Amino acid sequence: MGKRPSLQNSVLLLLSVVLLSALGWTRMPQATTVTVKGRVTNGTPGGEVPPGLEVSLHVFSSGQESETLTTTVAADGSFSFEKVPGGEDRTYIAQVTYQGVEYTSDPVTPSADEEEVNAPITIYETTEDPATVQVTQLHVFINELEGQLLVEEYWLIGNEGERTYVGREDPETGQRVTLQVTLPEGAQDLTFDGPGLGDRFVERPNGFADTRPIPPGGTTVEIAFFYTLPYQEGLQVEQAADVPIGSVVVLMVQGDLALEGAGLEPMGTVDTQMGPAFSYIGGPLAAGEPLAFTLVPAPPTTEEPAPPAGHPATAPARNPARETAVGLAALAAAIVGALLLWRAPSPGPVPPRIRPLVERIAALDAEYRSGQIPEGTYLKRREQLKREIQALWEREGQNISGR
Repeated sequence: MGKRPSLQNSVLLLLSVVLLSALGWTRMPQATTVTVKGRVTNGTPGGEVPPGLEVSLHVFSSGQESETLTTTVAADGSFSFEKVPGGEDRTYIAQVTYQGVEYTSDPVTPSADEEEVNAPITIYETTEDPATVQVTQLHVFINELEGQLLVEEYWLIGNEGERTYVGREDPETGQRVTLQVTLPEGAQDLTFDGPGLGDRFVERPNGFADTRPIPPGGTTVEIAFFYTLPYQEGLQVEQAADVPIGSVVVLMVQGDLALEGAGLEPMGTVDTQMGPAFSYIGGPLAAGEPLAFTLVPAPPTTEEPAPPAGHPATAPARNPARETAVGLAALAAAIVGALLLWRAPSPGPVPPRIRPLVERIAALDAEYRSGQIPEGTYLKRREQLKREIQALWEREGQNISGR
């Protein structure tokens, strides 16, 4: 027969149960409502914030917009939304339209006990002069798919000025167009990630034009799209933009063909999920100067010979410039992969933990196309979802490059 527990032990056990029960039922206080404040400032020297400017607050709950509130700025540019539904699953984006351009705050998500959050907005005066606009980075990913070349491109556009570039009015459509892109001859199946031709983009006989204004900043506008080309040796590929291009990274999955171009420097190979890819760097390119290359037979793969017996291998001399270029190529693969992960031609299933985020992006695209949410809100929310997808990939140790 076992020993009976002493009175002291019984009391301690009882106290432990009570304490654990109390801890289990205790929750951190969570604000049921929050105050969302902010200030609208004009980032153009000499620019002002017009009195009575309307501010919209878009409230998202679990990734879906639940309501929109409006108010006007005070004389000092400040605004405030009181008693807004709170909670850790809420995200707030403030938005204004000034001189026909939408500007938004960064997405703000309060902590559990936070009762006030700040969502400032910066607006700018406008200009029709593209002198300060450039494509800061152009990433091109090329892969053979069903006897064709699948070309995926990711453009990052910035504005080094102090005014938002709004472009000039297109005589055919009456829309203002900003960046104009020519595509290679023979390009087919042009498809955009997000709003496409007839929506954000205007079709051109040899390419397309973007209608999105370009605010000041290092990278304020993105374009992601893909198209197909014939898969044949000797094919000459050429495209250009009407603004300067700072740097170019081209990746081509290894196969029977490789690239050769006067403005492209081969930088070896990088690993992608589709296999090793030839990497090239180029730029800068002046406005209108084409990115041009030709498809040539792929060089034979070689392996470093093993050192003779008794002679230890020596580490190769470091080349910082080459290492930086290869790093940029690997980054390009990751960027293109994360951005175009959910597009239909991408091989392989979407991981289960990421699928809900991909579905949210699809739903967000549909809401934007149907006019349910403004462009500024759409762009901010979509960018936030992209970052969440990339973070999930990194946490799960996935190699997203090349997808």
